[in-house]
Amino acid sequence: MESKMATGAAARLLLVGSALSGLPLALSVFCASAQECPGNPRVISVDPTTLRQVGTAQYPETLPLRDHEIVLSFDDGPSSPTTEKVLDALAAECVKANFFVVGEHAKERPDLVRRAYKEGHTIGTHSETHADLSRLTLAAAEREIGDGIDATNAALGPQMTAAPFFRAPYLQITSDLEQFLIQRDVMLWSIDVDPEDWRPQTPDQVVERTMARVEKRHSGIVLLHDVQPQTAAAIPMLLRELKIRGYSITHAVAADAQAKPIAVNHDASAAGAPVK
Repeated sequence: MESKMATGAAARLLLVGSALSGLPLALSVFCASAQECPGNPRVISVDPTTLRQVGTAQYPETLPLRDHEIVLSFDDGPSSPTTEKVLDALAAECVKANFFVVGEHAKERPDLVRRAYKEGHTIGTHSETHADLSRLTLAAAEREIGDGIDATNAALGPQMTAAPFFRAPYLQITSDLEQFLIQRDVMLWSIDVDPEDWRPQTPDQVVERTMARVEKRHSGIVLLHDVQPQTAAAIPMLLRELKIRGYSITHAVAADAQAKPIAVNHDASAAGAPVK
């Protein structure tokens, strides 16, 4: 079943090499050498107008990953010093990840948002205040989404733009908000693998739990949190363990991410759905 879903998604995606044009030139600045630090074996360029929702925790399909390919995604940042530690660990292995940024955190540390972007990571959004969107009125939830996008783009500055990728806090979303995002060509991300790294645990336990759940699927979008100290400490060990077990980390980017800014209308009436 997973193979069938991946095949269907693959028909709507463009797979490109790690030399994809348009990514920042800093992509390989931290690589010691091609042999020591080969980086991501694949980059997946996703068109949000055709692939609307990904992550089998909530949706029928996910990214078209091969066996033993995963996408690392990080929610809730940026936060110091944990986000720096995560970025350092990723840079040491030339691994690129997908970050889903909280707007109010981006306002506090815009330098970390810019650093992640300049080092070649994809910057998505995760609302303004990490509110449970399913508990808000439609108008308030739309503002949460739009304000988070605005804050992230403000942190990035005029030469950089957030990808049209959004993940709901707590994965809580409504059908009205799904339509709101679809109408604005914003891809809604869920997950495939949840290590629950936010729970109290040691870095070793984060690695063990992540690997156990990855091994059950052999591929997928992995959810982690760059604000968690145990996660930040675990990333170097996790990257080594993934490599030992033959896993590759694939990087997902938006097709024409810089060609068209994300436009979110905060007026609920424009979304064609009643306020809850």
